Amino acid sequence: MLSSLTISFAVLAGATAAAQDALPDRELPEVRQLVVFDFLPGRTAEAIRVFREEALPLYERDFAMLRFRGFREAESPEPFDLVVVSAFHGMAGMDRSNEALVEEAARRGTSVGAIYGKIGALSEGHRDLFVEMDPRLSWGEPDDAALRVFVSIRAVAGAARELEILISERLLPWERASGLVAGTESGRYLLSAGDTHFRVLGVASLAAWHRYVRERRAQPFWADLERLIAESRQQILVPLPELSVR
Repeated sequence: MLSSLTISFAVLAGATAAAQDALPDRELPEVRQLVVFDFLPGRTAEAIRVFREEALPLYERDFAMLRFRGFREAESPEPFDLVVVSAFHGMAGMDRSNEALVEEAARRGTSVGAIYGKIGALSEGHRDLFVEMDPRLSWGEPDDAALRVFVSIRAVAGAARELEILISERLLPWERASGLVAGTESGRYLLSAGDTHFRVLGVASLAAWHRYVRERRAQPFWADLERLIAESRQQILVPLPELSVR
């Protein structure tokens, strides 16, 4: 996203990308970069326009980027203006994507820094997060739903593995059988402010999310899950079709 984001993550990316370069892309875990933006008052629409008109044409030609999605807030305890999510085949894929963006921007007579500089100038700040997704903790198609719920979890110290087992063996089967969500995805944070796990749930409406929460609380496994979770935060988001690639 912003050039400063790429720089801030260069050490972490470089530490893993060299080893990943030797692996075929299909064997690399999917890594997602989430950037949460707070824009200057009244400048959100302009920032989205810059993304749509100047950044997305680069993303469309950047085939090292698996997909790109933009979201706005529906309901959140931590207000924000925009979340953009990009996905790659591992850190090596992110490195290849960065190179492809630079080349495509130059071909178009511009630069990545110039485009992201425009977005940065409209922003009061941003928070960048990185997640390694785990297909074993995912099912269905959250993208088929009208809303997404992003859930950030901080596991109790030493309980991460037990938490994942409970999600896999108890929570996911119930979610699939309940019919309350279109699908869920889960992964582990590589870079965050202390959170350990990230989940995405696809829901049809705010009412559907409320019903999901009520019925989940009533399940016999929920007390065991709560015991392993030190903190959990949810954000409900609306997809922006105009900020979508692949």
